Amino acid sequence: MKQNEKSSVLSGYISTVFKGRAVALLVFFILLCSFESSGQEQQKDDSIIFYDGQELTVIGRFHTEKTYGRFPAKYRETLRKEVWALGQNSAGISIRFRTNSPEIVVRWTLLNNYTMDHMASTGVRGIDLYAYTDGHWKYINTGRVKGKENEYTMLKEGGTVYREYLLNLPLYDGVESLSIGIRNSAEITTPADNYLIANKPVVYYGTSIAQGGCASRPGLAFTNIISRQIDRSIINFGFSGNGNCELSVGEAMCEIDAALYVLDNNPNTKREEVYDRTVALVKLLKQKRPETPVLLVESIYFENGFIEKKDSEPGKKNIELRKAFDYLISNGIKGLYYKTGDDVIGTDHEGTVDGIHPNDLGMMRIAESLAPVINVLAE
Repeated sequence: MKQNEKSSVLSGYISTVFKGRAVALLVFFILLCSFESSGQEQQKDDSIIFYDGQELTVIGRFHTEKTYGRFPAKYRETLRKEVWALGQNSAGISIRFRTNSPEIVVRWTLLNNYTMDHMASTGVRGIDLYAYTDGHWKYINTGRVKGKENEYTMLKEGGTVYREYLLNLPLYDGVESLSIGIRNSAEITTPADNYLIANKPVVYYGTSIAQGGCASRPGLAFTNIISRQIDRSIINFGFSGNGNCELSVGEAMCEIDAALYVLDNNPNTKREEVYDRTVALVKLLKQKRPETPVLLVESIYFENGFIEKKDSEPGKKNIELRKAFDYLISNGIKGLYYKTGDDVIGTDHEGTVDGIHPNDLGMMRIAESLAPVINVLAE
């Protein structure tokens, strides 16, 4: 073969080799880009997308304003300023939703970042999550507090099963904003099942104990426990140190088409005012909502060392409450009921944090005592 022919063959061979390698490199590059794109899509699918809690179903409040306060704005001028301020705490307010996300993350911004020296921050400012499974509400997790702005993963590896959820908001602080995060590949909607929604609510007017002091987390406030047990939302009108059996609060109660009104005001009401205030408030409720039953609840007996119950301040107030009940019944008031405070938190003296406010054990015992009565009267 001549030199020029050899060169031509060699040149063609080299060209073919380079062309083959170029094609191979091009294919490799396309595959690499495809894998990277696939990885990016997978990463996108696994990212968390947040949804405003106000767009879901908010229960435990009687107004439609886009806040987590317990009163609408119109009551600011009619309530005592202390009651209005406490009404900004989100006690008893919860969010119901449905999702198939295996992961749930919650972000919430507090109004005050309030602290207490005898109550866990998870109860004061935290949140907790329940899921409806096997015919009951199952506790899932508690959102712990880091400051005014918080983010907490409430569920991991929950699978892709659709479930109904209940998110309970803080007891002794307010919520400025809240959003619920789910996987981008999942969906979140308002509830498909109407647990805690279908039945008329119960309105519970009380004191710091009713507001939830001192449960370790929101779901263990006795009103929230009872709510899950009887499948009704409870509108929590517990106001710490200010549950004084007031007509201004009664006006708000009358606005609510409730299954039952509960008055549990003795711990905050002065002994000399228990009778008159109870009579006046019951008459107001019955005038505006004659068909709605009213339950009067005695004060629990505080841990007072060795003082006899009848000689204690709660005991003396309870006598006045009973007098008011007897007077109202004798004057023809219908649908009025009475619950004694004997042994509500047990007899072992272990049911409180500080001799007054229930711990989780005390909250469970109050719920066990009141739930059967409330359930029957609310039907």
